[in-house]
Amino acid sequence: MKFIDQVNIEVIAGKGGDGIISFRHEHRVEKGGPFGGDGGDGGNIYFQGDSGMNTLLPIHIMKHIRGNDGQNGMTKNMYGAKGEDVVIKVPLGTLVYENNKIICDIIDDQKYLIAKGGRGGRGNSKFKSSSNPAPKICENGTLGERKKITLELKVLADIGLVGLPSAGKSTILKLISNAKPKIGDYPFTTLVPQLGLVQYQNHSYVVADLPGLIKGSAMGKGLGIQFLKHIERCKLIAFVIDFGDSNKNPINDFETLKKELEEFNKEIIQRDFLIIANKKDLKDFDNHYQEFIKKYHDLPIIGISALNFEDLNQLKKKMFILYKNAKTIISNDKPMEEIYIKLEDDFKIEKLYEGMYEVSGKKIEEIYQRNPLNTYDNILRFNKKIKDIGLWKELINQGIQQGDTVRILGYQFTWEEE
Repeated sequence: MKFIDQVNIEVIAGKGGDGIISFRHEHRVEKGGPFGGDGGDGGNIYFQGDSGMNTLLPIHIMKHIRGNDGQNGMTKNMYGAKGEDVVIKVPLGTLVYENNKIICDIIDDQKYLIAKGGRGGRGNSKFKSSSNPAPKICENGTLGERKKITLELKVLADIGLVGLPSAGKSTILKLISNAKPKIGDYPFTTLVPQLGLVQYQNHSYVVADLPGLIKGSAMGKGLGIQFLKHIERCKLIAFVIDFGDSNKNPINDFETLKKELEEFNKEIIQRDFLIIANKKDLKDFDNHYQEFIKKYHDLPIIGISALNFEDLNQLKKKMFILYKNAKTIISNDKPMEEIYIKLEDDFKIEKLYEGMYEVSGKKIEEIYQRNPLNTYDNILRFNKKIKDIGLWKELINQGIQQGDTVRILGYQFTWEEE
């Protein structure tokens, strides 16, 4: 399956069902009264973590995710059914962004609410009162939340294997875990992150094999920074380095790898390290090993031969011990961000020309969508609501005259003095 680790998508939760106007008409029921039921709430959209997934490809194909609308109310005071919730499975480690802000970090298999469905409208039974025993008033359901979001996958692994191409990372992962990565004797055999579950005694931990790094990866060379982000969640960074090739210098290779990680994210190099000195079966291994520990005597290191299956159990043990004792790093590189909240006006009035006014704004739009203008009672209620938020007063202040026209979305009315 194609590996996709970033997706832009739009989610639209379900609209609430409309309330209705209805009256009792049974024989021998005098003055039956209002009988209209409420609409059902719109369906929510949830994301749920799935440990069996490792790509965002199924979401990438969708483009849009739509919730189910609530059912309209019915006569006999019957409520409309709630719209069925939509639950979308995503890989563990998926971050959800809206306007470059994280709104959700999916790290387990619980359901995370992404977009809330609209509220169902009330039927005319809910508007009955002593002063209005037979109301011809109802409400439309509200629209569900609509968001443009970005999903970014950062694999959830306890230990990340990093190294230059053909260092033996994939071979090691295959030998110590249940993973079956592609293995070859050419650079960039691993093109996407591979996860493997390692069993050690009665314990287990997850190891990620990342595509090989080269000098300049942090600036986009090779496979570039496309996959470097996948080690940001790892507690332990294991450097797989070829110690057996006479044409290679393990010290330089380690410095190259460390520099690339530092240029990508300075916080990563504060993590605990493990050096996996691979290719113990080759003759130049010992010389390279001694030179390395002389320079880096304080770094944990273990020599293995993936080819001959040598010291693999010791590697699993060492990885487990270091991972369990690894310190948790909290980055302080990013300054605290000041958040400014701008309150939007309830409405805005624009005089299009003499005698013509147009009203817009989020609040006025909500009132218009919520109140169907299909009965005289509903029109009276609509007018009262726009008067309560100060629209009438502001129109008078702007010099509206008897007979002028006011347009609110698709509704026009003629201004009359009270």
